[in-house]
Amino acid sequence: MASIAGSLWEGNTVRFLDHLSGYIGYRYDAADEDALIGALEVTDDESPDAWFEYPLVGTPLLRVFLAQAVGSAVISVRVEGDIDAVLAARIETMLDLLSDGP
Repeated sequence: MASIAGSLWEGNTVRFLDHLSGYIGYRYDAADEDALIGALEVTDDESPDAWFEYPLVGTPLLRVFLAQAVGSAVISVRVEGDIDAVLAARIETMLDLLSDGP
């Protein structure tokens, strides 16, 4: 199992999950967005037990962990699963592109 970590601007969280879902053949929809409502407000990226975990059931199955960097508009991200080199490059590129705010 591989793990890729990074961060993104909170306003890009849905965009990240939507694109990531497309890469693995998972249909991300309004129900997925509803699951995020209020979920990140109680997270803390400095506490290992205070991360929000969300599965993306595609090929491969991915577990996405998200946590608010306290006092900022940054979301820390960790993606775990059977991630090949191509998917890893895509995830890392998205994290680079979506790390900045408006």
